[in-house]
Amino acid sequence: MIVWHLRPKMERRFRAGHPWVFSNELAESPKGIEPGSEIELREASGKFIARGYGNAFSLIAFRTVTRESEESDALQFTGIFRRLKRASEFRYALGFVRQSHRLCFGEADALPGLIVDRYFLSPNGKQQVFVIQMQTAGIDYRREIVLKAIEALVTEEQNVWGYPSFQDTAIIIRNDVSARKLDGINEEEPRTIKEIPGVSLSDSSILVRSAWSEEPLAFSVNLFGGQKTGFFLDQAINTRLAVERLKWPIQTLAKKEVRILDLCSYVGQWSTQLSGALRSIKIESKVTAVDASASALDFARRNVESVGAEFIGLKGDVLRDLGSVSETFDIVVSDPPALIKSRKEIPQGTHAYVQINTQALRLLSRGGCIISSSCSGLLSETEFAGVLAKAANRQMRKVKWIARGGQSPDHPILAEFPEGKHLKTWIGIVDV
Repeated sequence: MIVWHLRPKMERRFRAGHPWVFSNELAESPKGIEPGSEIELREASGKFIARGYGNAFSLIAFRTVTRESEESDALQFTGIFRRLKRASEFRYALGFVRQSHRLCFGEADALPGLIVDRYFLSPNGKQQVFVIQMQTAGIDYRREIVLKAIEALVTEEQNVWGYPSFQDTAIIIRNDVSARKLDGINEEEPRTIKEIPGVSLSDSSILVRSAWSEEPLAFSVNLFGGQKTGFFLDQAINTRLAVERLKWPIQTLAKKEVRILDLCSYVGQWSTQLSGALRSIKIESKVTAVDASASALDFARRNVESVGAEFIGLKGDVLRDLGSVSETFDIVVSDPPALIKSRKEIPQGTHAYVQINTQALRLLSRGGCIISSSCSGLLSETEFAGVLAKAANRQMRKVKWIARGGQSPDHPILAEFPEGKHLKTWIGIVDV
């Protein structure tokens, strides 16, 4: 076992619960170890404080897996299986039963760098797809152990909950993420580890929590090559929040048809959920979706039309191409991908958020509703509020913000680890 020591007086932040140790906080140089090696971390005095994995090629030299000295198997099969089982039971208790969800969320589930999204397939959830991202050297080093632990978890869940068998389970590794470079490991092309005969992983129908009904909603998605792991599961709680808060304002518009503008629509999650909710109260909708990907717009069309709404797709860059749009809308959704991925991108990314929200407010009719999101973890809630205020001021619009959302509960947050909080969603009414 490799042992590292913290420098004297450097343990305070770590003792407060933060799971990372930076290289300049170590008493010895981390160089010379294989990235992802198991490390025992001790105070300068020699007292045990944690076990995890180390990486000399990252500014984050140590990531915590356990603070229990007796848990010697934390990075072995039994320890990883135990954590995945605990994570699954947590989501089950939250009500994510045969509804797609994030099964493992890195540090929040004591498996730093491991993202596992579970997609139950339509029509009845009797088949499932796990999409896995291994964002750190420590978890990538244990790739085969993770896969074996997932197989064991599937078998146990089938016996206990009647979930799909391993035969009815597909597994994809999506290591095509830039976060891997920050940990000194290369991006990889998506890989299918296990297929389900007759199921297309590039054109699947998944079951997602509905924003207006207890029954799940089916979405057509590309799990193999779509953005992230194929779908943005973290918005589930926000789509429901928007439907709850906007139902009365929309009804006061007294319109037979509500016009929705979905910016950076991807597969149309927001516009599909909103249109379905409106139809449930006998209000029709017309969706205009804007995205840079023609493929994403094709999926968005299918999803929006599946709930009975009219669809218009516009392929374009929202930062460049919205100036030519002159029509106004009753609901405008702005949910771009992360525009800030490093600290050096904060000024440029913040300006881009201001631009997008300025255009969103320009295209919103009086009394209309705006839904604006940012998934950039490096943009704080306070800074995002400043973005929205600046955009409103530029358009001379008065916005009454009536709700704020965050990431869905299957993406839990640790108070001592603010880096795990990324999603911010604000919902407002304009000029009322």
